[in-house]
Amino acid sequence: MSEAKAKRKRLVYVPEDLLADVTEAARKNSESLSMFVEETLKQALNVNHLGYSRKQATETLQVMHAHKILGGAFVPLDVLNYLTTKAYETEKEKLLDVWYESGKWHGKYIKEKFEDPIQALKSFLEATRWDLSEVEVRQDESTVKLRCVSTVLTTEATELLSKFIEGAMHSLGYKTKKSDTLKGMIVLEFKS
Repeated sequence: MSEAKAKRKRLVYVPEDLLADVTEAARKNSESLSMFVEETLKQALNVNHLGYSRKQATETLQVMHAHKILGGAFVPLDVLNYLTTKAYETEKEKLLDVWYESGKWHGKYIKEKFEDPIQALKSFLEATRWDLSEVEVRQDESTVKLRCVSTVLTTEATELLSKFIEGAMHSLGYKTKKSDTLKGMIVLEFKS
């Protein structure tokens, strides 16, 4: 009985324009429409079981794709901290400039590729900076307040990440109104 139940099919109504897009995607993947839809639903359930919404999964994948295009890399935190601390000792100003310029480049890309660049920057930080336990963004018409918290960020890494964020926000057309950093905590306020 349960095997027969598992093989039963149900009719689901789908808007015609969406069906055309799904049919095209299935064709590009060399799959039948049925197989494509079934596999897509299974993957959506996997995303749900991981505790993400489909929207969050899509945003994360878009951010990771942008990170790859922009030359990003995943490095073990202890290695990044070691290299950062060593470079910071001898070339602090140069290192701050490099992080700021990298932020500007990321900001320009995010501005061109994402409908809501501020939300994209937040998603970018959440997806690529696993050392951040909290990223909060509050936005009104002309002000953006951003707060990042981490229990593992070094003082140097905190200051460098702050410069990166400032560079990104400056590329998005904002000016720094307030900048406070303390080991593991960044509080920034920007005005358009």
